[in-house]
Amino acid sequence: MTLVTRCPGCHAVFRLTGIQLHSCNGDVRCGQCGQVFNGFVALIAVPEACIQSAARSAESAPGYSESGNVAVVPVAESSFPADHFGVQLSTRKTSRWWLIPNALLLLLLLGQFVHAYRTEIFIAFPAFQPALDSYCDLMQCEIDLPRHLHLLSLESSDLRVSSPAEPDVVALSAIIRNHAPFPQALPALLLTLTDSDEKPLASRIFTAKDYLDSVTDQPVLGGDSEIQVQCFLNTGSLDAVGYKLELIYP
Repeated sequence: MTLVTRCPGCHAVFRLTGIQLHSCNGDVRCGQCGQVFNGFVALIAVPEACIQSAARSAESAPGYSESGNVAVVPVAESSFPADHFGVQLSTRKTSRWWLIPNALLLLLLLGQFVHAYRTEIFIAFPAFQPALDSYCDLMQCEIDLPRHLHLLSLESSDLRVSSPAEPDVVALSAIIRNHAPFPQALPALLLTLTDSDEKPLASRIFTAKDYLDSVTDQPVLGGDSEIQVQCFLNTGSLDAVGYKLELIYP
């Protein structure tokens, strides 16, 4: 194998030796245009047979002359056209056809990102909700509302007999507040009835459908807002004297 390099000015290709390259830290002067450049930048190794074939082709070319072909620092040997070595050293024009599959892959990646983080996008950019709704209509998906339980709180709650005529039926009232600046899904209420020793007697989960006023209400709690809810429970023969109420997401 023989070392060759290429002049960045006139693109002539030169054969070099390791001693020549290292004697001046790789700096050489082109014998064609006189430009000084670093031979290590475009250095490659090619078979000696390619160089001999290139030399014979260059000698048979019209106007070939031995003089003035080479003047390097350090001195390099004969220069030949780049294509004689069977190695493409010139910069190829990059085909633009690769842009099409790359663009399709980018669109696919963007679609996967939107699908996976549609809830986060809805939170960060509320103005994109119409576009997200259209996307979900197309993809048959839903925008899951955030469920950050630590940003919700029970502002107050009360459990009392609903009516003297029905002592076994109690009414549970509560105010749920969303401290987040964005809408969240309404949580469920976990009610636990306790005895005089605060031991649990029975428990029940009330979902948003159980305590919403009507079927037209949406299970959404707006950002920085609160909602008052009420639901009823038949305690039967339970001798409950206390209760515990928690917010949960089933």
